[in-house]
Amino acid sequence: MRRWPAAVGALLLLPVVVIGAAVGAVLPGVGGAPIRAGGALGLAAAARQAGFAGQPLRTAVAVGLAESGGDPAARRHNPPTPGCPAGSVDRGGWQLNSCYHPEVADACAYQLACAAGQTWRISAGGRDWTAWTAYTSGAWHGHLDQADRAIAALAVTALPPGYGTPGPCGLASTADYARHAITARFGITQIGGCDPDFRGHVAGSDHYPDQRGQAHALDVMVGDDRALGWQVATWAAANAAALQVTYVIFASHIIDFRAAEPAWHRCRDPASSCARQHFRHVHISFA
Repeated sequence: MRRWPAAVGALLLLPVVVIGAAVGAVLPGVGGAPIRAGGALGLAAAARQAGFAGQPLRTAVAVGLAESGGDPAARRHNPPTPGCPAGSVDRGGWQLNSCYHPEVADACAYQLACAAGQTWRISAGGRDWTAWTAYTSGAWHGHLDQADRAIAALAVTALPPGYGTPGPCGLASTADYARHAITARFGITQIGGCDPDFRGHVAGSDHYPDQRGQAHALDVMVGDDRALGWQVATWAAANAAALQVTYVIFASHIIDFRAAEPAWHRCRDPASSCARQHFRHVHISFA
């Protein structure tokens, strides 16, 4: 993401279908979501959360792929240019330039959710992409197919019928559908559901069967693969409305869709199950 003087050229700086209701639950500008999955999926999730939709969402993901390949840690040094005599650095998934955008701290530029919010601002909500080299050069066009696949992979249009397993310790239809969808999309087969003993989780856990003998929670096992865990957590949060998700917990972070303005944040009680017991699996609760 580089900017050159007008005499040299245009300004060059220095990157299951999510439905509107699901995106609306994570408000543009409510930052802090620790989206750590890279690549097209990570870019799509972060851009969607930042407020991009429709063609601007496609553009945001394609520009990010062309700029950085979707690597949140991407870093490229630039030589001195007019206005930047000491050179500059293009940073993160959308290669936000350190000289022309010094207001964007490194901690933000290298974190996809925060960088997506800044990209939303700099691009005027997806209306003006002339600040990105990958856009003005046309390189982003070559990444649209990959962007479309990533956007589609994030999304669930509606909960289809025919799901749910019977009691006395089965799964509610929402949890059962999500279990199948997670296996299909992420290849994960180790997914915990109903706990019949009422003692393996905290009191009132959604893992315990309700009056119909069905549980309303999943534990998606990811082992030490933290990036995979964030992909699953991000997917569940992005599709919260369609999947009827009430909250998601992973790696000491939680997003609660029962709140007025849901946003990822650290579990507030460091001694709680939320903070201590969700590093090797993603917990997802459903209505």
